[in-house]
Amino acid sequence: MDLYHYTDENTDYSLEELSENNCVKEYELTFDSPYSTGLEENDRVYVKLFLNKDKTGTDNHNSSNHYRNDRNNDLLIVVHGFSTSKPKLKKYYQFINKMNSDNLSCAFINLPLHLNRTPDGERGGERLIYFNDVQTLIFFHQSVVDIRKLIDILLKISNFNRVYICGISLGSMISIIAMANDNRIDKGVFLIGGGNWEEIHWRGVLRFILRGNCIFKDKRYAGKTRREACREIYSKFPLFVKKMKELKPEKIKMNLDNLPELKEVIPKMCFLCDPVAFAYKINTEKVFMINSRFDFYFNKKSTNHLWEELGKPEIHWINKLHSSSIITDERIIARIKKFLLNS
Repeated sequence: MDLYHYTDENTDYSLEELSENNCVKEYELTFDSPYSTGLEENDRVYVKLFLNKDKTGTDNHNSSNHYRNDRNNDLLIVVHGFSTSKPKLKKYYQFINKMNSDNLSCAFINLPLHLNRTPDGERGGERLIYFNDVQTLIFFHQSVVDIRKLIDILLKISNFNRVYICGISLGSMISIIAMANDNRIDKGVFLIGGGNWEEIHWRGVLRFILRGNCIFKDKRYAGKTRREACREIYSKFPLFVKKMKELKPEKIKMNLDNLPELKEVIPKMCFLCDPVAFAYKINTEKVFMINSRFDFYFNKKSTNHLWEELGKPEIHWINKLHSSSIITDERIIARIKKFLLNS
């Protein structure tokens, strides 16, 4: 299997109109994930679409003139954070409403194991707490190929001029990897995120939350604590990132059999779902970061490592805690609009 790529020929989707006002039509889009985990609930992707109507008054969904065919016919994919639940969606929809007000259509995608994709009897994202490195990589792979298939479908629905992506927290990590692997994404806004899994896992509150054990039954780390093993594992990460830049692989097999040079320097698969490893593929001028000085999930070292690997793009620091509430801040919304809508 090619990591972050898919060859699924099933392009069927369902599109249901939910509501309409003077400017926007809201739809629910669903389709089968290109990657099957065997969990029926999880393998059906749910997306809320908020599409701007053509101001000419055309009202034919199948018409190529239905949406504005000008500079403002752009679309923003919004990627939520870890453990997002339905009560939290109000903030995202408020943010989307602000984007719509500037003729920017939006698509809000449910990540695997979250929201409508949560297995019965579980809380959104609960399984990720117990995932090991391979399971975490599979989660990232499914998230990215879902976004890529969403773009395929959206470009059939309307001939959008540009596609942007905006991810928050975990969603920012996924958005970076998606953008690095799909050149149709023109700009990326990455909110309160970072890179380097060692920093994320051990230097913030996640060390009290994550329970997955990637060294279980691994003889290489016998007698070591999880913290000691992780430090040893991530000591090899700089060399891995260097090799990625040198090789610039177009395709990466999940088992790395096609890239023996990488296979030699990757002790654990978490390297392949670290945004730092893919940052070199993204045009620095196409990135805008917003980060918190008081982030208890992504510390400053984590953020700066990613920022440097992205080529030191524009970054705005805020004096707020790590929370999805930042997307309701009018000043932050204005900054995001300025970045996205200015050529």
